[in-house]
Amino acid sequence: MSTRPSPAFFSDDLLAVILSLLPVKSLLRFKCVSNPWNTLISDPNFVKFHLMKSKSQNQYFTLITHHLKIIKGNSPYGSDDEAEIDYSIIPYPIPRLLDNPSFTVVADPHSMLNEKDCSGIAGFCNGLICLTGYRFIYGSADTECYEYWLRLWNPATRKISPKIGCFRDLHSFVFNCGCDNSTGTFKVVASRYIHDHLKSEVRVFSLGDNVWRNIESFPAVPLRLDYQGFGHTDVFLNGTLNWLAVHNDIPITWFGDPAVEDITVEQIVIVSLDLGTESYKQYRLPLGFDEVPTEEPTVGVLRDCLCFSYCYKKTDFIIWQMKEFGVEESWTQFLKISYHDLQLNHDFRDDTLKYHLRFLPLFLSKDGDTLVLRSSLERDAILYNWRDNRVERTRVTVHKTSIDDGTRSSLCWNYAKGFVESLISIC
Repeated sequence: MSTRPSPAFFSDDLLAVILSLLPVKSLLRFKCVSNPWNTLISDPNFVKFHLMKSKSQNQYFTLITHHLKIIKGNSPYGSDDEAEIDYSIIPYPIPRLLDNPSFTVVADPHSMLNEKDCSGIAGFCNGLICLTGYRFIYGSADTECYEYWLRLWNPATRKISPKIGCFRDLHSFVFNCGCDNSTGTFKVVASRYIHDHLKSEVRVFSLGDNVWRNIESFPAVPLRLDYQGFGHTDVFLNGTLNWLAVHNDIPITWFGDPAVEDITVEQIVIVSLDLGTESYKQYRLPLGFDEVPTEEPTVGVLRDCLCFSYCYKKTDFIIWQMKEFGVEESWTQFLKISYHDLQLNHDFRDDTLKYHLRFLPLFLSKDGDTLVLRSSLERDAILYNWRDNRVERTRVTVHKTSIDDGTRSSLCWNYAKGFVESLISIC
């Protein structure tokens, strides 16, 4: 006579641990299993626990695509053609990229920015993407006024906020975002460089307050503060926003400025804004950084460490890690990669190529062995395994739709950032 096995029961704590290891898409489906499961998965404490687990288990990066379609004879500005530009943001698993760097991606319509009435990114934090948008209001020969807005989007849950943080002002603001670790409050920073006064203006918007507040201006004006591009120019880490800046009597916002030829390495610093106290600190760069490079150095994040990188003497690329955030003595050289090891297919007999060569570290594999980086002279990203000195190039084909509608699509490796999926609500 056969007997049925006894059903297995898990305690709520054990069930929470098991479910915390699952991706967001699965958890959204499992909310329909029963009321207790729905209650558990919706609980704010579980949402935080799942986020913590996801940061260590589920590595993603933002695959950002650019789409350009020329519409013949449709321009309202007097020319024959009109250009329709759009971007999409697709969270993509890092392990999948490392296993197969050659693939084709078709943008999900839900990932398109124009559909959300937005045109830029302020940043990424805890599974949320802060999108920015603006429109022209009025203008004259001297001034142009624009309306700005923000939207918070969780691509994993497919939820997006209404427009928030709306204000009107001149067309010169750069937006960055992050999270105040002490309270969990999501904050956005809007800043601009005022050329006539040789200083910066900085405002902070806290989610929930719906009010912009002016705070102290930057102690040193960050590079690219007057850059009106698609992406953001900061690095978010440990509740702080970090920029590369140059101390100078006349602020330098562009590394191609002729004044850069006269600066010293001591003038280049990292300016860090604590989103909790809304105050600044400045960090010196590694002592081993002893020569101002010809191309702009960069700050970034690799495996939860603040990084500083630059091209050295037209032969090597160097990356430093601040092992303990905020402690200048903890700078440690992580990698020194020769151009030869990266198998660069360029004719460096033309010296101008070396002067315009710039690398951008994007992210590391979970084991820390493989670095993904972008070269300013190549379309594809470079996968460099520094332990066995192995190099691969990505080969990614991008389409806006599954059918050919004449749209030219490309991948924007410059804007690729580490990302984590979460259940965090945007409301």
